[in-house]
Amino acid sequence: MSSAPKYARGVVTVTVNGADVALICSPRAAGIISKVTSGLQNALNSLIAVDYETVLGIYCAGSGKAPADAEQELFDHGITPMARVLYQYVLMLLNGGRTAEERAADEAAAAKRGNGDAAAPVPMADAGEPAAS
Repeated sequence: MSSAPKYARGVVTVTVNGADVALICSPRAAGIISKVTSGLQNALNSLIAVDYETVLGIYCAGSGKAPADAEQELFDHGITPMARVLYQYVLMLLNGGRTAEERAADEAAAAKRGNGDAAAPVPMADAGEPAAS
């Protein structure tokens, strides 16, 4: 029996055969997945299609396990359930290791600090000084 995966900043934890496996969000994992699938969009499409080689490759890239060690774990967990977890994992990679909710919260916090807030007022030139060009 497996429990629901846990999504946290930079890591997805999935329970396989009673042991927690951490799928780490990193630039290295994103690069490996992109190279193997010819792009992260292709990775997502292949996960939707439940392409076994893609599911195994992404699981290995995230967990750091060799394919020989990962195959039985993947089979025991279930290929389709793992494909669903890995889809969310790839989405997190696309968001800098964050869930969509974490990314939105980060953007809101940055806007409050004034970083990247497009609605911030632009200072106007005084009547006696020339406007910037």
